[in-house]
Amino acid sequence: MTANVQAKKSKNTMYYVHSIISLIIMFGFGQLPAVEPLTPLGMNLIGIFLGVLYGWVFIDIVWPSMAGLLALMLIGGMKPKALLNGSFGDPIVVMMFFIFIFCATINYYGLSKFISLWFITRKFVNGKPWVFTFVFLASIFVLGGLTSASPAAIIGWSILYGICDLCGYKKGDGYPTMMVFGIVFAAQVGMSMIPFKQVPLTVMGAFETMSGINIEYGKYMLISIICCIVCSLLFIFIGKYVFKPDMSKLMTLDTSKLDQDGTLVLNKIQKIVLCFLFALVIMLLIPSFLPKSFFLTKFLSAIGNTGICIFLVTVMCCIKVDGKPLLPFKKMVDSGVTWGIILLLALVQPLSAAMSAEESGITAMLMAVLDPIFGGRSPIFFMIVIGLIATVVTNFMNNGAIGVALMPVVYSYCTGAGIDPQLSVIMVVMGVHLAFLTPAASSSAALLHGNEWCDTAAIWKTAPVIILVSWLAITLVTVALGSFLF
Repeated sequence: MTANVQAKKSKNTMYYVHSIISLIIMFGFGQLPAVEPLTPLGMNLIGIFLGVLYGWVFIDIVWPSMAGLLALMLIGGMKPKALLNGSFGDPIVVMMFFIFIFCATINYYGLSKFISLWFITRKFVNGKPWVFTFVFLASIFVLGGLTSASPAAIIGWSILYGICDLCGYKKGDGYPTMMVFGIVFAAQVGMSMIPFKQVPLTVMGAFETMSGINIEYGKYMLISIICCIVCSLLFIFIGKYVFKPDMSKLMTLDTSKLDQDGTLVLNKIQKIVLCFLFALVIMLLIPSFLPKSFFLTKFLSAIGNTGICIFLVTVMCCIKVDGKPLLPFKKMVDSGVTWGIILLLALVQPLSAAMSAEESGITAMLMAVLDPIFGGRSPIFFMIVIGLIATVVTNFMNNGAIGVALMPVVYSYCTGAGIDPQLSVIMVVMGVHLAFLTPAASSSAALLHGNEWCDTAAIWKTAPVIILVSWLAITLVTVALGSFLF
């Protein structure tokens, strides 16, 4: 008991130590002499950025983000009205709010488990253990993309435990150990597939605010989906020829027995919500593929991605099924909106714009630092290196924060060198999703390290190999496809 009390006191003490350090960096860094080409304003903005980043890593997302907003008003050269219009009023922040509500509705009606079970109960997987495993992982990729990594992992694990019961696998056996990790891997990487989900939207939103360049969702999704397919196939290859678990028990698995509570039989409401899910994806992608003069393209372009999300949520709130709204708005807000991410985005948007402004001198400073390293080398070299940095660092710090932190580097170098930055942004976005080596990497990584079916030693033996192979695959796919798409 005494040891627990002392540990709690020590944790509380370190919390306040980190808090003080964060505030000192935030408000004190700008008091240092500015070194050209940095301006005093640039020094203050860098201080705010570093202080908030320190807080995100060592404290929390919520109050450091709010402190950063206050710092932008006090020392960042931004008036309150302009700041709030560029933060909580930014279209990407509003879009994130409605995306959270939409995804909460999918979970509320039990469609997440339906999606995963639908994949793995196809008849062609029966008696084919590795085909079954690939399809299982593919379903988690999709689920991670449509919802989020943590709920996708939890749902995947619940299905895996049912498989183990049916087949006779126990804790410590090779197959469940491999798949407990594989499910988190698939959920985490799968979350990168959809560009309007929290980490891709946060990172790309920061870049778009800095540069004014919009990365087309359709092209991004094509690259990310192929990356996910390749990564899934490579995981199967490594499992079959390196990990070599006992697959014989899966030979007689009857996948129809996995649906023990009737999840695969959709009711009327679930079918309606599923139609809205398809509508969301299609409407967000249509402007990238249909002619600009087409009436539907004009309508969707006029309201933008944020307007599309608001439109669908509005219709779902308006529709009543059995006398109740299809989307109970307050309940979905309470259960689905991650306010920490909203606050992070609300800070990132105005801070990114301020840091990229010429009067701060930050872009010129970063170019002076980066040019001796990357000058004279090919754009592909920069893209590979920045993707590798994102992949390595994200396994020790918050992945969204790392992605945001690298955007000024990408913007400054690519602008100064006169090269297209979009592939470098995609490499960073994909790289920060390979975050499952340590508990600090992501929320799903923390769940993985706490899972009693997979110990820490097994994770450290498996994760580095998977991360390296996945990074190589993502790099090759992005370089190959990017040369045609961008």
